Amino acid sequence: MKTQILKSTDRGQIQNAVFEGRTLFSNGMSSSKLPQSFGALYVFNDDVLFPKSHLGMHPHKNVEIITLMISGTESHRDTLGAREEYRAGDVQLISSGKGLQHEGGNVSDSENARHLQIWVAPAQLDLMPSVQVLKSGHGFDGLQEKLMVSPNGAQDSLTIQQDVWMYQINIPNHSPHSYQINNPGNGVLAYVLRGELTINDIEVQKEDTVFISEAAQHQISIRQFRNYPD
Repeated sequence: MKTQILKSTDRGQIQNAVFEGRTLFSNGMSSSKLPQSFGALYVFNDDVLFPKSHLGMHPHKNVEIITLMISGTESHRDTLGAREEYRAGDVQLISSGKGLQHEGGNVSDSENARHLQIWVAPAQLDLMPSVQVLKSGHGFDGLQEKLMVSPNGAQDSLTIQQDVWMYQINIPNHSPHSYQINNPGNGVLAYVLRGELTINDIEVQKEDTVFISEAAQHQISIRQFRNYPD
């Protein structure tokens, strides 16, 4: 098993009038610390959208885009006819396929909004586009491990066009958790939103990233050793 750690301070940074983003991948930037991709995953941004910021209608093609809301409220409108607002805990999956356009932004006049945005290359090109949404009320509360995205829609998760599973895992303080790899050939990316963990006995801090590849074993051990508020 090969394990690499990207410290929060080593993430890339993108900032403009709309948002400030911390990136796990190089996204065209020159960097000796940021990888270009991790398997089919090639964008992973932790973005803060400024109050009343808005990104106008723009196209996507042949990319799977996962957005996980962390805080605030964001709007969404697309050329498939969807018009919605998303709040903390909501997950959106855009399968852009042969093409769609969308727009959106932070609806608040005074508060930032924050989300994770993840881009994945699809297994098949030029499929019919679709937008799926999983609202935070879909059984998240009290669950230690919630499947949010999968290739087969298991456990009411969103269906992605790639061999990818995405979980939200809540680790009680000092309690061990064993994560089972769905496909032994896959790698695992773990991003720490809150607290401090040990992952396979390696200490990681808030907003650190763990990349695990060449996993000979099918389980990963996770334990929280310190928790603190945002």
